[in-house]
Amino acid sequence: MAALHYLVASVNVRSALLCLIVFLILTFIVHRHRRRIKNLPPGPRSWPVFGCLPELVQVKLPFHELFCSLAQKYGPVCYLSAPFGQAVVISGYDAVHESLTREEFNWKSPGYKEQLSNKMFSAKGILLASGDPWKEHRKFSLTVLRGFGVGKRSFEDQIASESEFLMHEIKASNGKAFDPSSFFYNAVSNVICSVVFGRRFEYNDLEFTTLLHLLEDAVPHLPTELFLFIAPFLSKIPFFPKGGLPSYMQLRLKIKDVVNLHRDTYDEENMRDFIDVYLKDLKMKTEQGVDTYLCDDELVAVIHNLFFAGTETTSITLRWSLLYMLKYPYVQKRVQEEIDSVVGRDRLPKLSDKPNLPYTEAVIHEIQRFASIAAITGLRYNRSEVEFRGYTIPKGTHVISNLYSVTRDPSVWVEPDSFQPERFLDDDKQFKKNPKQMVFGAGKRVCLGKQLAVMELFIFYTHLMHRFSFHKPDGMESVDIHPKARGVLTPYPYNICAVVRECM
Repeated sequence: MAALHYLVASVNVRSALLCLIVFLILTFIVHRHRRRIKNLPPGPRSWPVFGCLPELVQVKLPFHELFCSLAQKYGPVCYLSAPFGQAVVISGYDAVHESLTREEFNWKSPGYKEQLSNKMFSAKGILLASGDPWKEHRKFSLTVLRGFGVGKRSFEDQIASESEFLMHEIKASNGKAFDPSSFFYNAVSNVICSVVFGRRFEYNDLEFTTLLHLLEDAVPHLPTELFLFIAPFLSKIPFFPKGGLPSYMQLRLKIKDVVNLHRDTYDEENMRDFIDVYLKDLKMKTEQGVDTYLCDDELVAVIHNLFFAGTETTSITLRWSLLYMLKYPYVQKRVQEEIDSVVGRDRLPKLSDKPNLPYTEAVIHEIQRFASIAAITGLRYNRSEVEFRGYTIPKGTHVISNLYSVTRDPSVWVEPDSFQPERFLDDDKQFKKNPKQMVFGAGKRVCLGKQLAVMELFIFYTHLMHRFSFHKPDGMESVDIHPKARGVLTPYPYNICAVVRECM
């Protein structure tokens, strides 16, 4: 028996060593093959098996600063090799704008989620889709959202109504310190929920809070998912963190339950929301035998995409806006003075007031630039070899566009590391839009919710500035505006005090 155990153990050891040797040989071959490609962009030293990862882990910087440091050292196009994967990081306005508008880079990375056996979880929706499926879902989604008024002046009342709920919650703090994070998350999410799910939720609604918790839990893991996209095989390693996958899967199951409830209560003569219109269009195309990429699983994915895109970035921008008002109280005072002089104290600001509020508009744009929430674009890749800015980008390379570097590009912005709303004003103190402001991306894949976000930011921010004055709680000696890198750049948790400004 002892001899048998020894034989099994020795076979296992030999098998493990053989697998390791084969792995090393294959990786070395792949590595040498990549290096044969002429005219690759410069980048960190690449090691057999591990690629440039040993070089990157030595640099103890958050990902947005790491990518900027790579640009300073290697230029606007930097090549990164990884185990069985490769990527380029593109930085600076000129290079980033070109990459986002080049048709060859409009394809989304396949990613490790394609390896999931369940179709619902591997469905791509809009954010991860490419080609004809992406075109159909994006066009359909834009048409339906516009049909429900999103991006139009008629939708202003819906946002303003939610703003009233938000301000009621803030007023209930009675001037005491509170964390604004959940208030903004609830308010902004309710705006998109009214379109997608056909209703708004009370802020303490269990179903609502569960959806938001699952969404919020997945976001901090986006940097981990970046590695999983570049090197999908890592998801097979038992102890490698799987990012936000568990929350991602639970959220889609919750959304599927909502879709099923809509299907049970469906009335073709009463289109309540986005889900109903999708089900109607899918039913019509199926009955007519029309080829379509619309299907039940993709509907769940699209709703997930809209829920995420319509909640995360705008709510974080509002958190940054109040934090900057604490850091720069003179900005808050000047915004309030401008609003009072134009709007008065007996009503709230409206979108029609925007042309007469140039400094306020400049502050909003500077908040977006300075916060640079979407520091990088979602991963894209090229399906064929591409010549880009004098370099050869091999087929199947993941393309990371560094949007943070655009907001800090000294060739575009004077003193880019300082908060200066005046940069968006002309000599006559009128608002002057900078065409190189790229916080929503560029090209055909520009942010789907851009128009909605612009409306929400103006209405929520101006209403808050009109109704309240914000200040530091007792004991807060300084205001920390360094971002917390978690896939998107968020402020660290903070408390704030709101004092009601009396109306006339």
